[in-house]
Amino acid sequence: MKRLLTTLVAALVLGCSVLAADPEIAGNWIGAVETDRGAMEIGLRITATDGKLAGTLKTAHGDWEVTSITTKNGEWTVSFKGGENEGRMAGRIVNNKFTGDWKSKMANGRFEMTRAKKKN
Repeated sequence: MKRLLTTLVAALVLGCSVLAADPEIAGNWIGAVETDRGAMEIGLRITATDGKLAGTLKTAHGDWEVTSITTKNGEWTVSFKGGENEGRMAGRIVNNKFTGDWKSKMANGRFEMTRAKKKN
């Protein structure tokens, strides 16, 4: 019984690790953010390697590091940092569109991004 319980716990832990690296968000995204300080075009590149997600947020202010990516109840949160700014984008992916709230030290608003088509 103890061995069965240990096996089940290990399977659950491994299963949770796979869910944390859900490739749904992986890929290249292009779009814009509308904030209280104006609009800005943005690009997001997310890679999934060895069960870990990493990325870069491209902005008019330069490339910002994605510091964490999490998902809960179908909502993705992408935290970022660049220069003196840091913040997060939180939203849902529906029909290859990632939309939601943008909050940062510099500005708050809404973002909308579309998954970029893969080049053949």
